Amino acid sequence: MRAPTEPPILIIENLHLSYGKKPILRGVGLTVGHGEVVVLLGASGSGKTSLLRSINLLTQPQSGRIVIGGEPIFDRAENGTDRLRIPPKHIERIRARTGMVFQHFNLFPHMSVLRNVTEAPILVGGVKRDTAEQEAQHLLRQLGLETHAEKRPAQLSGGQQQRVAIARALAMNPAMMLFDEPTSALDPELVGEVLRAMVSLARSGMTMVIVTHELGLAFEIADRVVFLDAGRIVAEGPPAEILLKPSHPRVAAFVARFHESADMLKPFLETA
Repeated sequence: MRAPTEPPILIIENLHLSYGKKPILRGVGLTVGHGEVVVLLGASGSGKTSLLRSINLLTQPQSGRIVIGGEPIFDRAENGTDRLRIPPKHIERIRARTGMVFQHFNLFPHMSVLRNVTEAPILVGGVKRDTAEQEAQHLLRQLGLETHAEKRPAQLSGGQQQRVAIARALAMNPAMMLFDEPTSALDPELVGEVLRAMVSLARSGMTMVIVTHELGLAFEIADRVVFLDAGRIVAEGPPAEILLKPSHPRVAAFVARFHESADMLKPFLETA
């Protein structure tokens, strides 16, 4: 967790996003500190994935302000005026400070695991091939994938492919990792290996913003849970406070639905 005097790594102010006439984000504001793990929760359509994708402009908001590592990456007035006016190369440099892991792995099927991890550092980051390969091998060892370096993605399980995707994102040395439902496309028996990798990453001090339905993960690693409903943040705070003793009816309904279908919260409820 960051020191109290250290500036936040992410600042979002008054973010608005619509698809056509349908509002998706309605004036969202969020601050994330260095080393903080924030989990975004909410029902389908609440705006959590759109918020996550807006952070590095994979989704373009209509207005608001986004600052990463002290540098504005987006600043647009409600009337559409671009208050930032910086060149695209500058925006790309700021975007590179975030690593993104998607629901689906998006690996290059014709490349080996090693090449999937080294391609961006070499082509985008200008890293020498031998240096990139050494760093990639280190990341693969950390994620338990060192024996799979020369395999193609199709030769791996879903859990292994997702860990390769995590390694690929880390290879760009990001200041912050963004995860969009990283286990939703996996068979249940493969979820654990990806969650363990994320827990290890969080404990190493990596700043993380995670969209997930895995409430157990929120309890395990989140410093803060942020709950969205209809494009607004309606509750945020420590996981035990927000999920075990919810004061907002939408949060209570969300937790109850998951509690009815799984026993994941029982240990926490029994000791709350």
